[in-house]
Amino acid sequence: MSNQNFSLRELQPSDSPALIKLLTEFDGGLTTRFQVDPYKAIISGTEHLTKGVVVETAGFDGFVGMGTVRFGKIQFNENILSLAFLDGLKVHKEFRGHGLGYQIASWRIQKAREAFGNDCVIATGMLHDNHASHAVANKWCKEFAESAFDVRLVPMLTRTPKSLAGITVREIELHEYEEFAVKQNVFYKNHNLYAPSGPISVADALGVSADGRKPYRFYVAVDSQGNLLAGAQTWARGILKSDTVNTLPLPLRILNKVVHLLPPDLTIRDVAVSGLWYEAGQFKVAQFMWEMLRWECRDQGTTIAASFDSRDPAMNVVTLKPWHQPRLKITIAIHAPTAIKREQLLFSSGRV
Repeated sequence: MSNQNFSLRELQPSDSPALIKLLTEFDGGLTTRFQVDPYKAIISGTEHLTKGVVVETAGFDGFVGMGTVRFGKIQFNENILSLAFLDGLKVHKEFRGHGLGYQIASWRIQKAREAFGNDCVIATGMLHDNHASHAVANKWCKEFAESAFDVRLVPMLTRTPKSLAGITVREIELHEYEEFAVKQNVFYKNHNLYAPSGPISVADALGVSADGRKPYRFYVAVDSQGNLLAGAQTWARGILKSDTVNTLPLPLRILNKVVHLLPPDLTIRDVAVSGLWYEAGQFKVAQFMWEMLRWECRDQGTTIAASFDSRDPAMNVVTLKPWHQPRLKITIAIHAPTAIKREQLLFSSGRV
């Protein structure tokens, strides 16, 4: 089948049934199932302006592929540039090997060029050993940051963590939006790919709703005087969509019954932690906040997740047990006006 047989167009609200068919029949290691209307989850479920592309071909009932792109503003080599982050690439198993991955990438890149011109950053993330995604990205990117991020993925807690004297972890209050943003910006001032925060962006995230579900929360750790010592944003992906693990080796299935690596039904509903910051000298407070998030977010998911630059000491906030699995490494493909400064840490855009 030649590439001319494929038709690419922008995702529309009426596409939800076809999206469900494509994603639930996907033969990868995970099967994604939506908890809300798929179009609303994709387009309205995050704080980012998002567009989607779907692929059709004559004689096939449904979509043969899809992808999404998130738009925003980020720090890049001491400048603030527009970002287009490519997500959600799926190609039906019967139509692989025909260059569809690159066509989907090209459609999204064209949308970025139309919006921002050439002075923008285009990026995508992939598992470091995903050779197919690496090959597609190699056609458009200028460089790779190999194994740039370590993913921390741990289960929610079933009991309240041991308290830390004088420290309370709670959701942010309106009068704290600006202070939260200022302190987060200071913490990440030297991170490439970080989106600077502000009270308006905090309020906008808290206002995000997809099918009536509000996925964002902001948490702070405060002392007895109400001083903000640490903070983080959470995005409850698990209230929008879940992932069922299709292939788990028998030894891990047996171990799972003992130490609960994954939920019993192997269906993960994760809550992503992003932009975790802490004041100088408050590392233990940050560790306590992380443990409290595992407790406070238990109503929104089964698992809590965060990604850190592999060189970032902040990732040690997350204490991993030997049985905490999987342990993933993410490579980032980048096309930007200038080469990225390798000495600077990277901020993870996460997954959707």
